[in-house]
This record gives sequence, C-alpha cells and structure tokens, in this order.
Amino acid sequence: MPAAAPEVARMRRWAYGMLVPAYEAIADDTVLLACELATNAIRHSGSGTVTVTLLSLTDAIRVEVADSGASGDVPRIVESGPDATGGRGLHMVATLTGGRWGTYAGDTGRVVWCEVTLPLGRNAGEGPTA
Repeated sequence: MPAAAPEVARMRRWAYGMLVPAYEAIADDTVLLACELATNAIRHSGSGTVTVTLLSLTDAIRVEVADSGASGDVPRIVESGPDATGGRGLHMVATLTGGRWGTYAGDTGRVVWCEVTLPLGRNAGEGPTA
C-alpha cells in the first residue's frame, strides 16, 4: 500500500475481511496490531510503500509489515512519560502478543512482525467453532 496515513483504514478493512469469520476470536486484536505496525512504518521508515502480510501458522496468525527502511534501524520499545502523546505502540504489541514480535532484514528493507495466538483448541485453517 502507499505509505500514507489514509491507507491504513483501507488496510484495516482488508485485514478484517481476511480474518472473519475463520479467526473472529482474534480478529480485533490482530487488525489493531497490523494497524499499529503499518502506522509505525509510515511514520518512521521514510518508505514510499508498506507491505502488510497475514500468515496462518499452526497456533497463531502472524502479521508482517515490510518497508524500505534501513534494516539496521530496529524499532524498539521506548519508555514514555504519562503526558507523552506517542511511544506506547510497541508496548501494546508486546502485551497483546505475549512478547511474540520482532524484526528482521527483508529483501528490500526491514520487516516488523508479531503473532497473535489462536484460542486453545483451535488450529490454523479450522473454521469457526459452534
């Protein structure tokens, strides 16, 4: 998608459509995290485009956001004060994923990823349970 803030809303609708109904139990958290990572890439990478990928793993849905930012410029959790207007996004990512997030150097830059665990008793690819 173009690296522009208005594009995040369109990506949000796409991601939600990809996750529901099969992964409805985790769709809201997964879409929230995809939006956070995409917004960070738009704000901080200087990239012209950002690629969002959703992957179905055995026990989780993985979100990957790729940008052309320098692979050595690693996103990190920062401590922000109570009056700060930003700086809490990666705290949220770490909390909602139980620490299942990170970065790696991709083919054209940097990839930031996170994984949202499926509810117990569910495997990826299974449809919704009654």
